[in-house]
Amino acid sequence: MIKILKKITVIFFISVLFSMICFAGNTGKIAGRVTDKATGEPLVGANVFVQELSTGASTDVNGEFYILNIPPGTYTVTVSMVGYAKVSKSNVSIIIDRTTTANFVLETTLIEVEGVVIVAERPVIDKDLTASEQIVTGKVLENSGAKSIQDALVTLPGIFSDNSNLAWQRGSTKGYVRGSSNVQAIVMVDNLSVNSGLVSDNYTGFNTSTIEQISVLTGGYNAEYGEGRSAVVNIVSKEAPKGIHGTLITRLRPAGIYHFGRNIYSTENNDYKTTGIDYWTQQSQDENSRFYQLSPDSLLNAWRKQTTPNDALGKYAERPEYEYEGTVYGTVTDELSFLASGRFKQGVGIFPQAIPYNPEFNIQGYINYKFSPEFKVRVGGFVGGYESADYTSSNLNTSEMGQEASWLAPMRIDEQYARAKYNLFGAPFRQWPELRRWYQLYGKATHIINNQSFYDITFSYLKDNLDRSDRENRIADTLWLPDVVSMHPRYTLQAYYHTWTKNNSESFQLKGDYTNQVTKTHNIKTGFTFKVHDFYYENYAAESKSNRVNEMNVFDGNPYEGNLYIQDKIEFPGLVVNIGLRGDFFNQNRNAPKNMFDPLAFQIITPGHDPGAPLGIPGTPERVRTKLQVAIAPRLGISHPISERAVLHFVYGHFYQRPSWTKMFGFPFVNYTTSWDSVLDPYAKQTTYMDEWQGYYGNSKLGYEKTIQYELGMDYNIADVIKLDVTGYYKDGSREADVITGVYAATYSSTKALMVSNSGYSDVRGIETKIDSRFNGIINFGLSHEIYWSFNGEVGYSRLYEPGSQSVDVPKGLRQESGAWGDYQRIKGWVNLFIDKDEGPEIVGIKPLSNLNVFVNFWWRSGDPYTYHAPGDISTEPNNMRWFNYYQIDLNISKGFDLFGREVELSVDIKNLFNLKFLRLLYDDDLARYLENPNLSDSERLPKTYDFSEPNIWEWYSYEVPPRRFYFQIAFKF
Repeated sequence: MIKILKKITVIFFISVLFSMICFAGNTGKIAGRVTDKATGEPLVGANVFVQELSTGASTDVNGEFYILNIPPGTYTVTVSMVGYAKVSKSNVSIIIDRTTTANFVLETTLIEVEGVVIVAERPVIDKDLTASEQIVTGKVLENSGAKSIQDALVTLPGIFSDNSNLAWQRGSTKGYVRGSSNVQAIVMVDNLSVNSGLVSDNYTGFNTSTIEQISVLTGGYNAEYGEGRSAVVNIVSKEAPKGIHGTLITRLRPAGIYHFGRNIYSTENNDYKTTGIDYWTQQSQDENSRFYQLSPDSLLNAWRKQTTPNDALGKYAERPEYEYEGTVYGTVTDELSFLASGRFKQGVGIFPQAIPYNPEFNIQGYINYKFSPEFKVRVGGFVGGYESADYTSSNLNTSEMGQEASWLAPMRIDEQYARAKYNLFGAPFRQWPELRRWYQLYGKATHIINNQSFYDITFSYLKDNLDRSDRENRIADTLWLPDVVSMHPRYTLQAYYHTWTKNNSESFQLKGDYTNQVTKTHNIKTGFTFKVHDFYYENYAAESKSNRVNEMNVFDGNPYEGNLYIQDKIEFPGLVVNIGLRGDFFNQNRNAPKNMFDPLAFQIITPGHDPGAPLGIPGTPERVRTKLQVAIAPRLGISHPISERAVLHFVYGHFYQRPSWTKMFGFPFVNYTTSWDSVLDPYAKQTTYMDEWQGYYGNSKLGYEKTIQYELGMDYNIADVIKLDVTGYYKDGSREADVITGVYAATYSSTKALMVSNSGYSDVRGIETKIDSRFNGIINFGLSHEIYWSFNGEVGYSRLYEPGSQSVDVPKGLRQESGAWGDYQRIKGWVNLFIDKDEGPEIVGIKPLSNLNVFVNFWWRSGDPYTYHAPGDISTEPNNMRWFNYYQIDLNISKGFDLFGREVELSVDIKNLFNLKFLRLLYDDDLARYLENPNLSDSERLPKTYDFSEPNIWEWYSYEVPPRRFYFQIAFKF
């Protein structure tokens, strides 16, 4: 830790000396021109003032002005000049990293008048937008009923989430951005990364009531943004210039069954109905049964006792889910402002699980203090986390972590007759409930040098802690006890499988940027980031067969990384150009084993093996220092108005991303000891080999992954009320860190390690079409269509043998396939009816529809391709058919009321309004039976359960469209 702090201190003083420090990247700019109404001539020296921020500028000799460093939000801009009537323009909207144009025309006057107020209209098309960007405002979050960041993101074009929620799909990536895994995305809050880096996890538990805007960049981005290849999600917190504001919210999802099929423990299920007194009478009369000549009544009573679930499991459908959220923000004095927000959710899984609730919480906030109009500091951060026995969003659940992700399931029952149905603790291949805690603390200082330049410096600390272990010592500390099986062999009543995963990751970051409006056409940004990591990871599993087998992945590290960038935003009336250059670097900062085939030096022939020790006893391997990895990324974005109503935008750029640290530091090994003191030590003097099952063996030479991205799009203004956006893109991925190779030692090949290399490639191309309305009335809508074609492949070797081995290396061969969800068409849309406060029709002096919001959100996608050739069909075409199309419609209705001068809002959010359900795609004999028997009922055509045969309704349908859910909410606003 001392070494880390020394490095940070050195970087801090270097940054101060060179003054490359500044702008947080989450503000915008106002620019415009002031002219005389009568002559059209520019007015020199006019005062332009942003009322809410008490900041402004004066016009130059061309009557032009610009004001930098404006936080996102809506403002009133006033222009005044001696001899002219004052003009104010309200509702001027600021978006991060954008230039908002506000032109003014002043009229001469001989007497002082109160002035003219104009309501600014948001432009239909943004002429300075050079790449695809989606902006989700706090108002949209509120109107749509979005309860989380993820709720908001999945409604946007290019973002797709597979929430199928079924056990057999564990280990697969669940989210995609324009055909690329969401592992390639980076999430930021107020321009600070909240990506822990270990497995590229992003924290997204921020309270929606704190959000001013969410900026989602999917088509390329400026040089100041990095760390991700597919998307940058920047969440901007609310900041009130005056007054105290707040929201208090309580939400409720009533108790009920939210999965398909009956209650998992219903007495109508066959495991109950078919094992009554007749069954046990038959068992007692069967000479081959172990229950021969026993009392049927006592057998039934014993069986019912064994199959009566505990309250945590049995009462899963009786628990309501509730959530509380509160946010207060504003100004205490002209110098002091703040935001404080907290949220607690008592989550309830839709399936039975080992613990009754999945609690989740988040506390976040900041304090701003202005020492002067030119110098401001902010101290802020968050603490959040959860405990869950369900599937979580962690990339530890995906192939990012290795093979164990595909066979470890959470402690929940999502199969009707799962063996662990009556006791999940200790069940084989189940991970313990996940306890996750995230922390961030940061300090930021902003100094405005003059009207043209300012800088900002930020120091932050981010911690991510995960624990999947038997924290309450629920199972015995031994591997030798036999599992306890129920009277019917289907169920295991007590098991003794040991497994845990623990990790702690800390990141220390120093970030600085500098912004200078050099001329009216050139806005220069430059900056740097330096980040040091400190992490420890421990994954363990053990099972008893003929002997004890311990499988582990244990590693730690102190790598560092950073970047430097410079970019220029060039703004002309008919052309906006964003051009920049970014340099990224990282170093694993460790001494890695020199021999990748035998990092334990367990072979007698490996240098460092202990003299006289037999094969399998680790030694002291030779080591070599890791090298600095560097990537240089040019970026270019162009926006060109081709008419008054159309803008053409183009992006070309190189985007690099460091692979997850787990792929570089992983150290999976296997031993057979019964000593807990040495089981986690790979170099203990006991039989130990490298192993494949618990994760990847870290590649000390792994480098940056690369994507070259192209985008061409056109925005078109239709009659000043409709925006049409058509965008085509192409992503050329290379050096993808996803090619897995078995690494074999020369004299021992019974076990091996799996190593990841930069030998993968991908190709994604797609088209997005989007329409958004800009009506001034009570109804607006949006509609998007998207399709992409995705391919990926790999080169290299499936097996590599140490020189001297009798075996021969095995090349991958031609490994190219269609990427996930490629060639699917998706449509997303929304319709919003909003009647503002004190608006709407009046009936006997009352406006019953005042402050009413109705928001309908929907999506549709084409069906899954599959291969089926009917009897007699001799063709062999693959994927010659498509399954059912899927779609969903959600509804949010809210109504506001005045209560003692404060607004109270009641709302109901209905997911899957019409309770639609869709059969999941079947395979093999199940598929043939369904397709070839259209006249039979579903119960006869579709699969049945095993052991207790009955229609398997629980698994017939896809959870991509889950059963209908109601959420009720009360919000107090002030």
